[in-house]
Amino acid sequence: MLQPGVVLFDQLSDEAKSRATHDFIDFYLRKYANKSLEILTDYPIQYEIEQINHDIQQNAHFHPEQLREYLYQNDGELLQRIISSLDQPFMENGVMADQSYDEWYQKKYDEISKGL
Repeated sequence: MLQPGVVLFDQLSDEAKSRATHDFIDFYLRKYANKSLEILTDYPIQYEIEQINHDIQQNAHFHPEQLREYLYQNDGELLQRIISSLDQPFMENGVMADQSYDEWYQKKYDEISKGL
């Protein structure tokens, strides 16, 4: 059970979902630029990732802020499916409750490294 004031992504208000999605786009673009999206392949979101990556490639000439808004406007639903599949807790304002996306990713990466 989640603590008071903490919800899953699908329970956020539209405004909070917007914030969470914009934060995720920033995270995603950093990981994409470093070619380090492998942790996301553990989730049932392959179509979503492939489509978003395609759109990033097709619009690589955009200024970073333009690309960010393009992804939000055109791939927002795909991005929200990805965020939802991560099953992470959020504060009601759309900020991750326990950690940032980068911290979450690093923790997942470290768990895999220990298993090797």
